[in-house]
Amino acid sequence: MKKKNKTAFILSVSSGIGLELAKRYLNDGYRVIGTYRKKKFVQEVIGRPDCHLIPCDIIKTSHLNRLVQKFKKEKVRWQTFISAVGDLQPLSHFFSADFDQWSRSVGVNCIGQLRALHVLHPFREKGEMANVVFFAGSGINNVVVNMSAYITSKIMLVKMCEFLDAENNDLNVFIIGPGWTKTKAHEQILKSKNTPREKYLETLNFFKNHRGTDFQDIYDCIQWLCRKGRKVAGGRNFSVVHDQWKGPLKEKLIKELQSDPNMYKLRRYKNDAVIHHP
Repeated sequence: MKKKNKTAFILSVSSGIGLELAKRYLNDGYRVIGTYRKKKFVQEVIGRPDCHLIPCDIIKTSHLNRLVQKFKKEKVRWQTFISAVGDLQPLSHFFSADFDQWSRSVGVNCIGQLRALHVLHPFREKGEMANVVFFAGSGINNVVVNMSAYITSKIMLVKMCEFLDAENNDLNVFIIGPGWTKTKAHEQILKSKNTPREKYLETLNFFKNHRGTDFQDIYDCIQWLCRKGRKVAGGRNFSVVHDQWKGPLKEKLIKELQSDPNMYKLRRYKNDAVIHHP
């Protein structure tokens, strides 16, 4: 079914996931407004009707101000905001990293994305529920050495989804983990000399032997969570690959999410396992 007159804003159409999502939104009849850093990565969509792309580096305030002026001039109103920005660098131990590079990574993988949402929030379609989608990454539930900037940024985004949900009744805000995808981000792991050998071999095996998460599944999961709204999706962290958002158990998942406000949120694990009695 065509979604006429709906606008999806995608931060970083030039990322692998961002490009695939843009193509699917366009195919479903949406208008897509998006950003890119390198034009060569958006050639598949740059000439399509209803696709409007703007060069933007999200850690540069001047670029975001230019984006705001574009929205004002064109009177853009978005119903869905998606941030597909991601950069694994620097792949190094914390004390071995150049701290400016480490800080810049946090800016790219978290602060810049939140700033973009902050400046574009006034341009949401008022009077209806707007959707905000971020992407989680590996390492949130464990430690992947040499990736502290990237993973710490993703954890902050997970928690910010909870804050944004609690503070805004007209936003359906959630974050999803897409699983392994064959994108430029994972290629960084293979190219970096600082990648731990275990992580390198794991990634190499993936690229040689696996297809990765189907991009259609990522799109379908986002659409399902947008349709289900805040009572199911709001403030939560979902896995495209491991959660039962499709198939025979999805109704059970919906009931569990609606009954447990702590489910799929950043919480201590087994914090009641051992109870101290004075």
